[in-house]
Amino acid sequence: MTERKTFKTAAFMKELMAKYYQEGKEARGKGIPVVWITAVAPVEIIYAAGLFPYYPENFGALAAARKVADKLSMVAEARGYAHDLCGYARCGIGDAYAEEHPVGEIVKPDLLFCCNTQCGSLSKWFEVASRFYHAPYFLLDAPQMGHEPDKLGEQYFIAQLKELISFLEEFTGRPFDYDRLKEVLRLSNEACRLWNEILDTAALKPAPFGFFDACFHMAPIVTWRGTEEAVTYYRALKEEVDARIKEGISAIPEERYKVYFDHIPLWPKLRWFSDFFAEHHALVAVSQYTHSWAYSFDIDRPLETLAENYTEEFVNRCFDYRVQLKINFMKKYNCDGFVLFSNRSCKPNAFGLYDKRNIISKLTGLPGAVFEADMSDLRFFSESQVRAQLEPFFEQLRSR
Repeated sequence: MTERKTFKTAAFMKELMAKYYQEGKEARGKGIPVVWITAVAPVEIIYAAGLFPYYPENFGALAAARKVADKLSMVAEARGYAHDLCGYARCGIGDAYAEEHPVGEIVKPDLLFCCNTQCGSLSKWFEVASRFYHAPYFLLDAPQMGHEPDKLGEQYFIAQLKELISFLEEFTGRPFDYDRLKEVLRLSNEACRLWNEILDTAALKPAPFGFFDACFHMAPIVTWRGTEEAVTYYRALKEEVDARIKEGISAIPEERYKVYFDHIPLWPKLRWFSDFFAEHHALVAVSQYTHSWAYSFDIDRPLETLAENYTEEFVNRCFDYRVQLKINFMKKYNCDGFVLFSNRSCKPNAFGLYDKRNIISKLTGLPGAVFEADMSDLRFFSESQVRAQLEPFFEQLRSR
């Protein structure tokens, strides 16, 4: 199999993320409060308020990618936290108690801001951290949504955004700058547009970009969303992706199949999975996970547009909606099959996957597989078991 070509922008991304973590370490010394924030939360308000948003989930993913999540998790478990908890939470809690910090010490918060769109585990983790660090905590409650957006739910969310802004004004001692919020939303729009245009190139065959590439390049759309840094980065990445299309450079050699993958990748085995799928000439083209930042904001309605975007994420939608969303992705990206990851660390996204596999296969005729592991903790990963669960799926692709 031909060697895959590394993205030139990978070095730029590493520089940008090093800058982000360095700014996090130096923020407090510059009089900039550090705000812990969850991945699916209106970070635009935090940037507009002149605060530094820090993502402890990213810290957990970094620990997982460097294969030390199990060590940090065991520290948390020794303090009485169950091994069934979210792996990111166990990494964050473990590092708080640990004497050694294998990926650098997690940045301490001056304020914690959680939006529970994703799950209930995050809100409890941040509550525990609030007590541990003696820092104030604001919980933004995202209502569950059905098939269609709920206007009452959005009004409820807007009322909370106003409470959040008042909370930040009291915390910082200065009025909130709504003009600055509009500028941040403009930058978010541009970064999200570029990111989604890059993801869409995976529908080409052969494709220059795939899911495993997206997992590597997604960090700025989370951490820097709403800043010039994110826009600059994704402009550079898009230029490189466009150049690959012209030069005929594909994400994997000899692409034969496109696959939908659900949901969070196994960070410590990202390269292994990438190679495993490529060996079978299968490009993992799309996932709801990397499309989680497909925001489009109406700058003239800042709070309303934030509510619309952050209450309509797939993670707080009903079962049938999630099934249809997966099918829509499979159709858009011309997928030949799908793989669903039953992730013991992320139970909301692992819920009902065997039923979903059967329903999706019945509705689309596509083969599907479910495998079980943990997104961060290698104690719950078996290479032989995963191969045994996925090899029949690849055989089905070949037989079609």
